[in-house]
Order: sequence, then structure tokens, then C-alpha cells
Amino acid sequence: MVDNTFFELSSIVQSNLLSLSDTKTGVSLEEFGIIIDTVCNSLAKIPSTDESQNAIKQLEVNKPLGKLGPQRISELYTSLSKFIIQAASQNISSSQLESKLKTFNWSSEKIDRLMKVFLINQSKIQAVLRLYGSSPPKLVDVNWRLDYRLETNTRGPVHELMYIIELILEDKGRREPLTFTASHAELEDLVNTLKDACHSVKRVALDYKKRETN
Repeated sequence: MVDNTFFELSSIVQSNLLSLSDTKTGVSLEEFGIIIDTVCNSLAKIPSTDESQNAIKQLEVNKPLGKLGPQRISELYTSLSKFIIQAASQNISSSQLESKLKTFNWSSEKIDRLMKVFLINQSKIQAVLRLYGSSPPKLVDVNWRLDYRLETNTRGPVHELMYIIELILEDKGRREPLTFTASHAELEDLVNTLKDACHSVKRVALDYKKRETN
């Protein structure tokens, strides 16, 4: 028996993983292999800001996955990613992993496929998690001031306005500042990126709410 405290998965993630056992409306072994390979390969890399979105887009244009549709692909990719992150961060044994996978009523072929690709990438995924942490620091405050820069060591005279931004991050009860500078144009780009992220979060929240009420 596997200790379920190792896997703190939401009901939606659990539902998506259980759906992989459905032989009528589920996912074939070939389709499953393509998705889990992409998940593990993506998690084993040092992530960029749009790593997950790029991976999902690549899956969406993959011909063998055509019948699944973008929404189903995104759901499976996200749910499998969360499962793999939990397994890697807890450093569970192969027997514990196999026991947990059996609770989803998957075929032995799917279990073997996931375990094989996971074990190949496990050390790389764990290295990335150690580098970035499974729980990133929380942003608790922001300070800023406007400065006028006359010159730089590399560019000489510049005569430009420069924003100095200080983010106050909290990690395990400890607060640390993260300071950076940005021009007006760079700050506008940052604000627009954050606005896009907020809109994306709202869309995802609405989609989840709709699925829970159906």
C-alpha cells in the first residue's frame, strides 16, 4: 500500500488520471506515451516562462493526438505534470509509484510506460525542483522609486529615467528583497505581461468552475 499523503492531488487531477483507464473514451497507449514523454522531458529542463504552453502547443499539433482536442490534451498534460512533480519531490520508491498508479486502474502497459520514462528522467526532474523549489517564494510587498541616470560605465552619458523596483519575497517565514532596475519601456512590458498572466488565471478559473458545476 502507498501512503496517499505523498500525493496531494486535487479532485480534478484525480479525475483526469482515472479517465486514462477508460478503454472506450480514454487515451490509447500510443497517445499516452507521446504525452508522458513530453511531460517528463519538459519537467527535466530548466523551465522558461512559457515552457508548459510551448509543450502543450506541440502536443496539439501532433497528428496522433488529433482526436483528443486541445482542451483534453491540456488537462492531461497538466494533471500528469502535477503527478510527476509530486512523485519526484517526495522521492518515492518504484514500488510506491507502481502501487499509486494501480489505484487509477490503468493498464499494465501504461503503468510500465510511465514508470520507465519517469525513472529515466527522475534525477534531472529532482535537480530542477531543487534549483527552483517546489514551492516558490510568495510576493508580499513591492517598493519602487524613480531615478535619473546620467551615465553608465559601459554606455557613457545616457540621461534617462530608470525605475528601481524592490520585490519583498517571503519563503518559509523569512523575508528577502529582490531588487532590479527597468526603463519605462521595460516596465511597461512587465506590467503588460503580468496583466496577460492575470487574464489567463481568470480564464482557467472559469473553466474549472464550469467543469465542477457540470
